[in-house]
Amino acid sequence: MSEIKQWAEYRSRRGSLNVGRRVEQAAANIMSFGYNMKVKDAENWIDPIELMPHEDDVIESFEEQLTN
Repeated sequence: MSEIKQWAEYRSRRGSLNVGRRVEQAAANIMSFGYNMKVKDAENWIDPIELMPHEDDVIESFEEQLTN
């Protein structure tokens, strides 16, 4: 998928560089980092995406996109 198509899809889904989304991502990163620091067992760690209710699930990782 070309970069222009990706930006067009992003803008149609979320609008232009949504500030609320950026705040939600930053807050989720901080909360997951704090939680993961307190949890000793790595298998109980949480990903920031789990704390973002308005974010879509990741279907394809960045590395998988590079190989396509």
